[in-house]
Order: sequence, then structure tokens, then C-alpha cells
Amino acid sequence: MAKTGNDHDNYLKSLGSRILCELNDLKRTPETAAVELGYSLDAVTSILDGTSSEEESFGFINKMGQVYPIDHLQVSLLKDDTVNGARFMSASDSKKSRRVYTRSNKEGQKTKYYEYRDTAMSKLALFKPEWIAVLREVNDSDPLNADVVMNNGHFMHQVTLFVGPVNFYYEDPKGQVHCREMNTGDSNYITPFVKHSFASRNKDSFTCILAVTYGDDVSRAQRSLYALGKEVLESYTLNYKKHHDATRQLIRQCMKNDFMTDENLNELLKKENKNIDIKEIFSTDRKLTLNEYEAIASCLNVEMTDIMLPEYKHGEECVVKHMHEVSPYEHNDKRYKIFPLARATKISSVRPSIIEVHAKRQNMNFYLQRSLHTYIINFNSSPVEIMWRYEGKIFSRTLEQNDSVYLKPFIKFSLANKDNSKSRVFVVGISTTVDTRTQKELSTFIQPKRVINELETWYDR
Repeated sequence: MAKTGNDHDNYLKSLGSRILCELNDLKRTPETAAVELGYSLDAVTSILDGTSSEEESFGFINKMGQVYPIDHLQVSLLKDDTVNGARFMSASDSKKSRRVYTRSNKEGQKTKYYEYRDTAMSKLALFKPEWIAVLREVNDSDPLNADVVMNNGHFMHQVTLFVGPVNFYYEDPKGQVHCREMNTGDSNYITPFVKHSFASRNKDSFTCILAVTYGDDVSRAQRSLYALGKEVLESYTLNYKKHHDATRQLIRQCMKNDFMTDENLNELLKKENKNIDIKEIFSTDRKLTLNEYEAIASCLNVEMTDIMLPEYKHGEECVVKHMHEVSPYEHNDKRYKIFPLARATKISSVRPSIIEVHAKRQNMNFYLQRSLHTYIINFNSSPVEIMWRYEGKIFSRTLEQNDSVYLKPFIKFSLANKDNSKSRVFVVGISTTVDTRTQKELSTFIQPKRVINELETWYDR
């Protein structure tokens, strides 16, 4: 069999490499798989070499899912839908996705409420960013205004940038509805399933929101949670609002994973000469010390972070930040001014900002780069040129008003103001599936490149 996966840019070769990796994990040779799945060895070899058709490769993957106890959807690979590491959507293409939704007003009549438009998205990232014109108008900031219709909340996290005089309404965990007056540059963060709504505060002003909804770790685990069911979901859910309960849940979970009783753990603590009584810890709601966390983690043979979590911060279900509250900072020889926007500490992987572009000329020596999926939209009238490097080549494009772009992680890019007016873009970064924990695990592998480039069977036949 020829070696596979030499050209990762070739999708079928990468798919063949991924199938071979799964067969290796199942301890199946190509010959064994051919017999068990009803294929000829030549057909299996061509699939693994990446010389078969896409239809044949996916048919083989589906057959694997029928015969072997695996999630065959995890064997299928995403297609990189970017062009040179980026995916653009012009304002005109965005407008083509326009759809207007109505909601009842205080008279019970269905009238226009929002106009939605898609913006730049990629299959590679859990972004669903939207441009939304706010069409319902109100003449006050009463949180219980009868013309305002709250939604039911949604599964994805949301970061919002406001353009124009917009009222933002949300319901807190106690069921009380709040109204916050927002203006251009103000922002918010909304936790999944928080009920909320938006309305225009001035019929003579254009009002819209740039709503970047996105998924994080729970989105990536959702398929498994559906399959595992309600009882398992409830068991995984920590009592986050009571920190002492949540940390003890994590300790107890680690103990159960090793079939360990309180007596077992106490014995281990004594052997380590630690004056800690685990029964006392479970019978109180006091805060554990760092030394206690360290000792318990050592005896459980886990990282301290596996049994710790940050303190619950009241009000982080919804975070509002006005532009005048932002402390901007200069970046890259004053080429940019960065305005950090609303964010919650519990979701540290999302980084929303406004970048004010001062540079008039491009200079890739002063590039921007991040480990995150990056989304950029030009929300004002001043055009901005984006230049980026991908696989050793330089590309550029001008972002006019409401043009948007997605960039793959670690892309080096630069921005330049192509006008004399103030130039600002809205930028949001979200984590990839390679979070810090995955990054640490990957870094322990002897041959990490084989993760996406498996070359041959797990032994020489």
C-alpha cells in the first residue's frame, strides 16, 4: 500500500489518512477491513491513498459506521472553504440573504421587527455572525414596553456591537426585565438562553446590531450530550452559583472515577503527610485553600485545574459595556487603537474588540495574529484595506461598509485606513477546538504531525 497523507491540502488524501487512522485505532489492517466491510483490497487501498472518488470514500466511512462501534461522522473531515485562508462576504452579497421577521405590537398587529442579513462565515468555525436592522421603534426606555417582544433565548453565546440609538432588553435569572440604552460602539455579551430583545430609540436614526453568535465547548459536545441523555447531562451540570458545592462536585467526581471512598483518599493524604480531613471538607461549605487543592489533586493524580473553577460572578449572564467605559490602548507603533468590548471571564476564549485603524499604509512588519478564529466587519463608511499572509504569499482586499471576512487561526494580517475619516472595524475572535487543554495534550505526543498525516498501518506487515 502506498503511503497516504503526503499532501494535506488534497482533501481526498487527508480523508484517506483519517480513515487509516481510525482503522489503526480499531486494530484493523486494510486487508481485514476489506473482508469485514465487503470491499476489494484494491478499492480499500485506493480510498486510503486518496485516489478514489469522494462518493466512494464517504460510502466506505458510512459502512464503517454500520459495522464498527464508532461515530463515523468523526471520521469525516471538514472541507476548508476558505480561499487563501480567508472567506469574504461583501455587503451586496450580505443583502441578498435579507429576511424580515415580524412580531406583534401592543395593538396585536404583526409589524416588522428585525431585518436579518448573513455576514462572513466558515464551516471551520462555530461563528454565526449577523447584521440585524432594528425595525421596531419605541419612545421610551421602559423595560416592560408593550411594543417590545422578548425572544426565548438561544443556544449560542452572543457578543453584540450596537450601531445607532438602540434599546437592549434582557431578563435576569430572577425573571426581571431590564432595559439598557445603547449607542454606537457600545457592546454586550449574552449567555445562552438569556431572553432578550432590541428596539430603536429614534425613528429618524439608522439602528442596527452586529450580533456575533458562537459556540464554545458545549456546542462541540452537544452531539454526545444528545446521545447520552438527560440524566447524564444533569450529572455533568455543576452548581456553579455555589462555588463550594461545585468544587466538591468536581472532587467527588474524580474520586468516583477511581472508585475511591473518603477513607481511601484520607489514607493517601496521610501518606503524603497532609493534615487534611476530606470528610470535614465535604461536611462544610468553607473555601478550600490552595494547599488543600494541591494536596487533593496530587493524591487524585489530576491537575489542580481539574478540581477548581472560578468564583461565580453575579451578573455575568449578561454583560453590558458602554464605549465611554472602555480603556483603549495603542498597538503596533500606534498603527491601531484597540477598544476591548464586553466579555465574561467565564468564557475567556472570546475576544471582541473595535480596532480603530490609524495606519494609512500597509506594513506587514507590524502584523496582527491570534490563535483564534477571527471575524471582522467594517461597520462604518470609511474603507479599510486588509492584507494577509498565507503559505508564504501576500494577499489584500478592501473592506467597504458592511463587508466582512473570516480568517483562519494564526493568519498574519494588517489593516490600513484608505480614507481621511475615522476608520473602525468590529473584530471577534473565538476559540478553536484546539483549546489549551488539547494544546497541552498535543504537545506531549512524540510525533504530533501524525495526528493529521497518518502514513501507514500501526505495524509493518
